[in-house]
Amino acid sequence: MTSMLDIVAEARIAASRGWDRARRAAFRTREGASPDALARVIESDIIPRLLLAHGNPGMPMPIVAMPNAGIPDGYADQFAAATLTEEVAPLLARVEALMANGVSVETAYLHLLAPAARRLGSWWDEDACDFVDVTMGLWRLQEIVHALSALLPGIAPIEGVDRRALFAPAPGEQHGFGAIIVEEFFRRAGWQTWSAPALDEDELVALAAGRSFDIIGITVSVERHAAPLARTIGAIRRASRNPAVLVLVGGRVFTEQPALATEIGADGTAADGQLAVTLAETLLTRRLAAGTSVARDTL
Repeated sequence: MTSMLDIVAEARIAASRGWDRARRAAFRTREGASPDALARVIESDIIPRLLLAHGNPGMPMPIVAMPNAGIPDGYADQFAAATLTEEVAPLLARVEALMANGVSVETAYLHLLAPAARRLGSWWDEDACDFVDVTMGLWRLQEIVHALSALLPGIAPIEGVDRRALFAPAPGEQHGFGAIIVEEFFRRAGWQTWSAPALDEDELVALAAGRSFDIIGITVSVERHAAPLARTIGAIRRASRNPAVLVLVGGRVFTEQPALATEIGADGTAADGQLAVTLAETLLTRRLAAGTSVARDTL
């Protein structure tokens, strides 16, 4: 019988080939290297294949994790390099092998996929990789997150507890892998989650106005996008359907300068997705204990 991993992997292989075609075209023409060209590949080739994969549901694959299992030193950097040259199926096989040896899904997110994404970003900053290379690598990491999400669904929402969170990259960001990782931790903790692609400020504010969220999380990978968030956060609070909404920020710039989160008007920051869940639940509990009501819309 074909496993869920096989189904997901087949679709990811086909999708990866689409990215490889885009990459080769990018090196032949300047137009091919543009974000618009990559978006056309996503819309016309990759997304239909991913929808096909999601149309073939299977039973979750049970994976028993040993709490002390970890990622070998230097392996995240090796994995980052592999995302530039390997298709998604062998990358998934690498992760599956680690998990078969006892690595938990949380450890894979925190100590393999997230560091690999940061390494890709540093290579871009150092001009060691171009835009297309980094985009391809991050897309493959994103597909691994989706595959793990399908195989390991996490806990069900707690009955009677309605916790909602929206995650998005900061306006101006071109990549949203950090937001996807954080969303996955909240989803696995039983939250109702929504994710948004790279949006401009007006679009992000409109999302906040359209549905009542307890938490809105915004990730930043490029330092110059942090300062304008003060205006964006103010606009979100004014427009939010939930007047008591909590805004969290994350990313390397806030890990290095945690006080910056308060300076731009956020309620807090966390170094990773696991800590973000703890912070969000602590802040939300305090707010509810203080008697702050939360407006709810109709689903």
